[in-house]
Parts: sequence; C-alpha cells; structure tokens
Amino acid sequence: PAPPLPLPAPPLAPAGRLATFRARLRSRLLTAVSLEHPPPERFGFRFDTAERLFLVTAFFRTFYFRVACEGIDGLPPGPVMLVANHGSHVLAWDGAMIVTSCLLDADPPRLVHGMGDHLLMQLPVLGAVARRIGATDGCRLVCTDLLRAGAAVLTFPEGVDALHRPFGQRYQLCAFRHGFMHVALAPGGPVVAVALIGAEEEAPLLGNPRWLARLLRTPVAPLSPTLVLPLPVKYRIHFGTPLHFRGPTTPEVVARHLVTVRTAL
Repeated sequence: PAPPLPLPAPPLAPAGRLATFRARLRSRLLTAVSLEHPPPERFGFRFDTAERLFLVTAFFRTFYFRVACEGIDGLPPGPVMLVANHGSHVLAWDGAMIVTSCLLDADPPRLVHGMGDHLLMQLPVLGAVARRIGATDGCRLVCTDLLRAGAAVLTFPEGVDALHRPFGQRYQLCAFRHGFMHVALAPGGPVVAVALIGAEEEAPLLGNPRWLARLLRTPVAPLSPTLVLPLPVKYRIHFGTPLHFRGPTTPEVVARHLVTVRTAL
C-alpha cells in the first residue's frame, strides 16, 4: 500500500505569525544596516528601537494603507537618492511608507534615511523617534556622508511648501529646492523619482495658521479633521528608473537637471 500522505501543517496562531514576521523583519534590517560603512548609529539610529518602530509602520503599510509598490525591484544597490512628492500633512506617513517598503520589498533590503526639516528634527518626541528609525537633518553634509557610506536617502524637494498646498491642488507639484541636486552632482549616486499616490487624501487640509506654528515652534501647523490618525486611503508607490547626473554645479546645469527629475516625478 502507498504510504499515507503527510498532513498539512496547521495554520500559525496570530502570536506565531507575529514572531515569524518579526524574525523576518529583524533579518532584513540586519542586512540593510550591514550595507552601510560606517554604520548609521552616528546619526542617532538605534537598531532595537527601529525594529519596534518598523513593526508599527509595517502594520499600517499592510493593513491600513494597503500599500502597492511598482518598480521597487529596479532599485539600484549602493548609494541612491530617492526623490519623492510630499503629500502627508499632519505626520510624515508618506515617508514612513516609502522607508518601510524599501526595507520589506527591495532586494537587497534597504534602510532609507529620510532627510527631515531641521525644526522638525529638533522636536523632543517626533525628532527623537525619527532619528531612532534612521531619519536625519536634511542638510547637504549629512546627505553626502550617508551616500558615501553606501546608504539610501529620501528627500522631499518641495520642502514645507507642500504642507501649505490646499486640497484642490493636491497633485500639483510645488517648486523644487535645489540642494539635493548639488549632492547628486558631487557625485552622490543615482537619483530615483518616487511618486506616491494616496497620501494627499489621508488628511485633507483645513488650515495652516502661522500663530500656531510659532507657538509650537514648527515650520507649519496643518489642521485636519482627521487630527493625527489619517484616513485609511490606499497608497500606490511608483519607483522610477535610476537617473544619473554629471556636470558642474552651475545654476544652469542644476536648473536643467531639476526639470528632468521633476518631469520624471
């Protein structure tokens, strides 16, 4: 007689699935950190804290925003600068979803360092949390240092201007700041345009009072009916093909390359 067929393995309990996912996340984070020389701790990154924070952002990525990525398999190894549109108003959920997707879906997994506004990075809670997960001050010296270490960085060239954009203009790009292009021409590795669709609808902007921004000591103070928790909109993230730039950092060359990146985005 034929031997009996093996019984199918019973499905994992929720605790077992969480432990399995956490082990996978930890393994990918270890791989991502090992790609940088020197390691990112010099800017405030903390592995254990980042692991716990990525568990939270991974939950939002999978079950809340239901993120769908396109083109992430073409993300180049080595130093790379991701240039994205900025849609989130209250908290940087758009940046968190890009960073989390690059850790979980890219091959090899990448620890992406978000370039944050200096005032926001100085906040006692949000700034500290952002540094623990890999974000840094968005200045050229830090960005160049990370790229020379083989890292991936994320920049929003619209800056805080995007946080003033009214809902009726939600997918009209603001003017680009040129600092990232000076770094790219250093040279600092290829540039990948990252278009994120969905973040503009997560927290419709009601107002942005300057008096509140002065009170909070932040560059902006966006008010939304959703308060801190965004609406569960679906995110779609599109990674473009790598763009390589060479040439002097003259105003004409920088302006021409900015148009190329903005058009791609």
